[in-house]
Amino acid sequence: MALALSRRPGEEIRIFCGDEVSDEEILLAVRGEGLVVRVDGVYTPLSRDPLKGVMVRLSIRAPRCIGVWRTELIDKLKTP
Repeated sequence: MALALSRRPGEEIRIFCGDEVSDEEILLAVRGEGLVVRVDGVYTPLSRDPLKGVMVRLSIRAPRCIGVWRTELIDKLKTP
């Protein structure tokens, strides 16, 4: 199953692996399953029909050992 995210210009996602996963496990998972990022469309906040420029819908499929996070959530976790 893929994770679906909407991103506006300038917003980011981060793809990384935690310390609990060895380099060998990561390499085997990526070689076996790969990492897939697909653009599903460009949308406006008020429409589900693809339009130019306002928002991009991404689908990301990655092995379980790879985390996919919205940058604003990582920043929120770091804030005391």
